[in-house]
Amino acid sequence: MANIEKRYRHDKLGIITVVWKSNMRSVRMGFKNESFTISAPQGYPMESIIRLINENEQRMLSFIKRHESRREKVSIDANFTLDTHFAIMRIALTKTTIPRLKKVGAIPSDSSTPVEKDNLVLEMPYDTDFETEETIRIVKESAIAMLRYEAKKRLPSIVKEIADANGFKYSTVKINSAQTRWGSCSSKGSLNFSLFVMLMPLHLIRSVIVHELCHTKHMNHGESFWALFDKVYGVSHKIVDKEINNLKLPAFLKSA
Repeated sequence: MANIEKRYRHDKLGIITVVWKSNMRSVRMGFKNESFTISAPQGYPMESIIRLINENEQRMLSFIKRHESRREKVSIDANFTLDTHFAIMRIALTKTTIPRLKKVGAIPSDSSTPVEKDNLVLEMPYDTDFETEETIRIVKESAIAMLRYEAKKRLPSIVKEIADANGFKYSTVKINSAQTRWGSCSSKGSLNFSLFVMLMPLHLIRSVIVHELCHTKHMNHGESFWALFDKVYGVSHKIVDKEINNLKLPAFLKSA
């Protein structure tokens, strides 16, 4: 039997989607895309659902409030800059009709940045509306393209340097777009790194690499693993973990 769906408007909670499903045995409530959905067994009375909503109104309002307080405001304008250890990307308003990301050269190293940075420009039309989701999407995709380029360009050499200096053996270095983990290591010694590690300062990038290289000798997080990490990296993993856990992706780069 097909699912039945109905939208119920609540004065304070907004639109609530109610779905009756043949495979449901109890009533469940979920929250996605800024609104509540209630799933119920087919034949479950609408009056009972409305009563459930009213009884839980304050709890649901509190949930929405907490959700909104955690949500970061996405703000991008013509002065947007993404500045990382290895590269910088800026927006330039030009007479172009199609947005395009260009590498325009390099920024020489100095005392504050001891490495030459790639200098990239995202050309956007003069009449760009920075309030639209389309513009945010373009900037996001360009930023990710920059981070991926830098990860593929920079990480393999850093991995090799650390591995050679400490006697680690690995097979390959691959780049992915994971947002829930910075890196991983397979049982065959294949190292995988999220392109988002390129948002880190260099010392934390190196800590992620050391972490995954240590997994080539210890596939778990036991005492031997952490002892090896602390020895190779030279700083306690507890200090490093605390610093990494405080890192946050820029709001516009997060998955919906």
